Amino acid sequence: GTSTNESVFEYLSKSPQYSGILDELEGAISVGFVVEDGVHVYKFAHDKVREAAYNLIPDSDKEQFHYNLGKTLSTVCSGGGQDDEDTSLLIASQLNHGKESFKKDNLCMTAAMLNMKAGKKALDGCHYKTAYSYLDTAQSLLSDDNWESHYDLNLRLHFLLARAANSSCKYDEAELILQTTCEKARCFEDKVPSYYLLVTMFLSQGKVVEAYTTGSSILSQLGETVPEVEAVTLEMAGGMVLETCGMYAEVAGDDWLAKKMEDDTVINILNFFSVMATAAYFCKPMHMVAYFVCKSVQLSLRKGVCQHTPLALMQLSFIAIRFDNASFVSGIAKNAMVLSEKFNLSNRMAEIRLHFYMGAGHLESFQFGASQLRKGFGSGLTSGDANTAFYCAIQGTFFSIISGEKELSLLLQEIDYYLHLLKTYKSEMTRKYLLCYRETVSILIDKGEATAIDAKLSHEDVSDPGNKLLEVFYFHEVFRNYWLGYPERSKYYIKKYGEIVVPRYFEVYVVKFYSALNILDMLKKKMNITKSEEVDEIIASMKIAASHAGPNFKNKLELLEAEQYGVDNYPGKAMASYSAAIESARKNNYIHEQGLACEKAGFYCKRMRYTEKSLEYFKKARKCYEEWGSAMKVDFIQRELDKFI
Repeated sequence: GTSTNESVFEYLSKSPQYSGILDELEGAISVGFVVEDGVHVYKFAHDKVREAAYNLIPDSDKEQFHYNLGKTLSTVCSGGGQDDEDTSLLIASQLNHGKESFKKDNLCMTAAMLNMKAGKKALDGCHYKTAYSYLDTAQSLLSDDNWESHYDLNLRLHFLLARAANSSCKYDEAELILQTTCEKARCFEDKVPSYYLLVTMFLSQGKVVEAYTTGSSILSQLGETVPEVEAVTLEMAGGMVLETCGMYAEVAGDDWLAKKMEDDTVINILNFFSVMATAAYFCKPMHMVAYFVCKSVQLSLRKGVCQHTPLALMQLSFIAIRFDNASFVSGIAKNAMVLSEKFNLSNRMAEIRLHFYMGAGHLESFQFGASQLRKGFGSGLTSGDANTAFYCAIQGTFFSIISGEKELSLLLQEIDYYLHLLKTYKSEMTRKYLLCYRETVSILIDKGEATAIDAKLSHEDVSDPGNKLLEVFYFHEVFRNYWLGYPERSKYYIKKYGEIVVPRYFEVYVVKFYSALNILDMLKKKMNITKSEEVDEIIASMKIAASHAGPNFKNKLELLEAEQYGVDNYPGKAMASYSAAIESARKNNYIHEQGLACEKAGFYCKRMRYTEKSLEYFKKARKCYEEWGSAMKVDFIQRELDKFI
C-alpha cells in the first residue's frame, strides 16, 4: 500500500527472514526515503521512491515476493493471536498473489479465513467491490463438503458474500448465494438473516410483490399469521393505530426505553413486520401498512426495545401523523431518533430519516426535507442500501417539485442522473416514479417541447387500483394540469384522487389548494356559485395546516383568502392578502407560488382596472417564473404583458 503501520514492521521483525527490518526502516527514515504519515505510520517520501524500491524486485519474482510476505505475516500474526481484521486485509492481499499455491502449501483454510476477515473489513468500510473480491476468493477455497465440517464458517461467509454481491448490484448472484445458504442451513433460525436480505433485495429491485410474498411466508414460519387484505378493514386498521398510540402514551413517561428486548424470535418478527410495511406501501392498501406498523410497535411496547424499534416508531409516526395530533406524534419521532443514537444505527440513519420526512417531517419546510433527503440518497448508496437511497430520491424529488426548491432545469438533470444510475441498480418501481416526476418537470419547463423523453409512466403502469403509482399519477395530473392552465382536466383528476381510499395525508392539502383555486376561478365567472361553501371548508382546513406547518401552507392560505376576498368584492382585504401571500412565499423560498400569487394579484388588479399595479405584479410574476426556470409560465405572463403595450 501507500502507507504502512509500524505494527506490520514489528510483526515481520519476529520472523527470521525479516529480523532486521526495524533497523532498515530507521535507516530509510534517516536518509529521507521514508517519512512519517501520522502516528506510527510510514510511507515513501515520494511515489518515485516507492516505484524505484519496488522495481528492485525482478518482475518475474514479484508475485512470489508478495505471496511469501503474506505467508510470513500469516505465520507470525496467527501465532501471536494478532490476525484481526486490519492485519487480515493486508495479509490476504499479499497471499492472494499466489492462489495457485494454496493447495500445495496446505493454506486453503487459512487463506479462506483471512479473505473472509478482509472481506468483512472492506464491507464495513463500504468498499463493496473489494469486499466481494475477497469474499468470493474465500468461497472459492471451500468445497461443498466443507458445509459439514465447517458449518459456521460457511454460513457466515455465504451471508457476507451475498451482502457484498447485493451492494455491488450483482442481484442474481446474490439471490443464488442466499438460496444455497437456505438449502444448506441446519435450522430455520440460521436461515432468517438470509431471508431478510432476500426481501430487502426484492425491494431494492422494485419487486414489491415478491418481497411481500416472501416476507409473509417467513412471518408464518415465525409463528405470525399474515391476514388477507380483505380481513383487515380500514376501520380495524384505524382502531389499531389509536390502540398503539394509546399504548405508547401509557409507557412513554416511564423507563420503557431502557427495557431491552431479549427474545431473538420476537426481534426477527419485529424486523419482518417493519419490512412488510414497506412492501405493503407499494402494493397493498394503506391500512395494510398500518397493520404491520402497529404490530411491530406493539411488540416493542410489550417486550422492550431493540435495534429495530427506532424504525418501527418512525413508521408509526408516518402512518399516525395528523394536524390534530402533531405534537404527540412528533414526540414519537423524536424518541425514535434518540433510540437510533442509543443503538448507534449510523448504517440505518438514511432509512430512519426517510420515514421521518414521510411523516412528522412534513411539519418542517418541504424544501429543507428535499435537501436532507438528497443527503439521505448519498448516505444510503454509500452504506450499500440502494433500496433506501432511491426511496430518498423519490421523496426528495417530490418535495422539490411541490415546493419549488430547485431551479427546474437543474432538477431535471438530477432526475436524469437518478435514471442513469438505475441502469445499474435496476429498480423498475423507482424508475416509474422518477419518469412520472420527470414528465412533470419537463412540462413545467416548456410543456415538454424540448425536454421530454420517449420513456414515460404509461396508464397501464397505474391501472391496478392497489398500485401506489395510481395515487402518484393522479396527483401529478392535478399538479401539471393546473399549471398548464387546464382547469377542467385538473378538476377531473382531483375527483379521481379523492376516490382513493387513503391518499397520503399531507398531499391532500396540496390537492385541496389547487381544488380551491379552480373553484375560485369558476366563481369569478359566476359559475357554480354553490361551490363557495367548499372553498370555505378548504380555507378552514388550510388554516389548521398553516398553524402546524407554516412554511408549507401559510402562503397558500393567504392566496386562497385573497382570491376569496376578490370574489366577494372586498378589494382592500384582497390586496392585503395578496401582499401577505407574496411575502410568505418569498420568505420561505416558494418561488413558484410567489410567482403564482403575483400572477393572481395581477389579474385581480386588471379586473379592478388598477392598471399600473397590474403591470407591476405581472412583471414580478415573470421574474419569479424565470427564476423557477419555467419558460412555459414566462411565455404565458409575457403574453399578458404584451397587452399593456
